[in-house]
Amino acid sequence: MKYYHIPQEFYRSFLILLILLAATGSAFALDLEISGEIKTGLYMEQREQGGETYSYTRMYNNDGDSGEAEGRIRLGLNLTQGNFGIRTRFFQESFARGGTDDPSAKRVGMDFAYAYGNLLNNQFTISAGLLGESPWGTGGQDLFREVEYADDGSPVMGIRTEWKPNFLPGLNLGFVLNRQDDTMPLDAKEQFGDIFMESIVGIAWEHEYFAFRFAYRFDRGIDSDAAISNGERFVYRVEERILGKLLPGMQVWANGYCYGIGAEGKGSGRTTPGYMQNWLYVSYDPEYCTAGINVGYRDEYVNNGQWLEFKPFFYWKFFDNFLVAGMMGGLQIGFNNNKNFENAFYNYWFIEPQVRANITSNIYAAVVYRYTSSPPNSSGNVDTTHWVNVRLVYTF
Repeated sequence: MKYYHIPQEFYRSFLILLILLAATGSAFALDLEISGEIKTGLYMEQREQGGETYSYTRMYNNDGDSGEAEGRIRLGLNLTQGNFGIRTRFFQESFARGGTDDPSAKRVGMDFAYAYGNLLNNQFTISAGLLGESPWGTGGQDLFREVEYADDGSPVMGIRTEWKPNFLPGLNLGFVLNRQDDTMPLDAKEQFGDIFMESIVGIAWEHEYFAFRFAYRFDRGIDSDAAISNGERFVYRVEERILGKLLPGMQVWANGYCYGIGAEGKGSGRTTPGYMQNWLYVSYDPEYCTAGINVGYRDEYVNNGQWLEFKPFFYWKFFDNFLVAGMMGGLQIGFNNNKNFENAFYNYWFIEPQVRANITSNIYAAVVYRYTSSPPNSSGNVDTTHWVNVRLVYTF
């Protein structure tokens, strides 16, 4: 995610904007929906590395979706009038005092901000601005990607067109016209058609028995070789929904992405595409427990490295889901000599017990512990990590 240094005047202007939107909504019958979240916690870690012991404690929520600083405050707005609207979402992940020009000291940014319109009986949707919430993105759990963002995860200016035909409910076809993500050589002669060479094509279909999303982003041929060429990329998500009907609570789905397609010979001596990441999820979530396994595969073409990761989990629900307790485990296996299983080795393994209290439907507190161990290094030392995270989360 790319971060922005936004001055205090921005917050005053944003507060004034909220007041104006509320007043405008009352006067012109606009619908204003406000949503958001607050995530924080207490994080304590002890790490043994190279025969040395390190430890520290700080405010932090390490659930994988809360930034890298003390936590995160996120605020989303959706203003609509009829078939037209504006959607935006702001976040702040660090809360250092003002007076500094260091952009990393104030992790403030914008996930997306765009206007949209639904046309022809909602069969067409046109969005323009800093795009996000792609209908063709991978969706979350261990992986979240959408190619409408730049390679560093920041939103980019673009125009998205979606076609949702009435004769095939759930189908979504479209494309995105957006800016380039690499620099050009100084002597480049940019043509009018080059603006279309960073376009995205996407397709998604939500069906009773299945669902899938797929998006492909092209790359301009005139990007500079001196830059780290991002190349072309795609993301996908597929879901199987028949098992959920036969066995309520059963879910099987997968998602993944590939970056750097066609980037051979560009940027920092790269001679092959970048990397591919895939995850397969199997989950069973009946009334009394949650169990399953996540399986990940990553192929880093540049370094000729591959790994497999297995993460089984089981959580038991107590007192009508008020208290949830259980454990996740994990093992990551690496490969040498281009997928040679005979030379496989483990990179690390971990266990992660967790106790979570769902105070209300939108407030929870959790205590999570993890122990991680890696294989002995050349000196015979085994690197280990212990951490405890007390997480506090409020969503609205």
